Amino acid sequence: MSQPELYGFIHVVAAIVWVGGSITAQILAWRLKSADPGHRLGFARDMRFVSQWIFLPAALIAYLFGSLMVEEVAAFDYDQAWIIIGTAGLFIAFVTAAAFLVPRSRKVVRLLESGREPEAGAVIARVSIVARILVVILIVVVWAMVAKPGL
Repeated sequence: MSQPELYGFIHVVAAIVWVGGSITAQILAWRLKSADPGHRLGFARDMRFVSQWIFLPAALIAYLFGSLMVEEVAAFDYDQAWIIIGTAGLFIAFVTAAAFLVPRSRKVVRLLESGREPEAGAVIARVSIVARILVVILIVVVWAMVAKPGL
C-alpha cells in the first residue's frame, strides 16, 4: 500500500466512523422521544462521551489524513471544488459540534440528573435540530468526496 493509499484509507475509515456514527445517533435519538427519563439520561451520557471522544477525534483524523492525501497526490489541489466543499463542511461540522453540541450535551446530562426533564427536553430538541443539519452537511461532504466536482 502506497503512502497516499494509506492516507486515503485512514481518511475514509475516520469519515465512516464520524458520518455513520452521526446518522446512527440521530436514528437512536428519534426513537428515544417517548422513552422514560432514565433511558434518556443513559443515552445523553453516552452521546456526550461519543461526541467528545469519538466524533471530534474522527473529524480531526479525517481532515488531517485528507490534507496529507492532497499533499501527496499530484492531481489533487486545495482549489478544487470537491476539496473546498469537503473542507468547508468538515470545518462547519467540527466547530458546531465542539462549540454547541458537546457543551449542550453536558447541559442535557446535568438537567436530566437533577430531574429537570422539561428543560432537558427543550435543550434536546435544539441539539437534535442542529445535529440533523450537521448530518445533512456531512452527507454533502461525502457526496463531494465521491463525485469530486472540479477534478
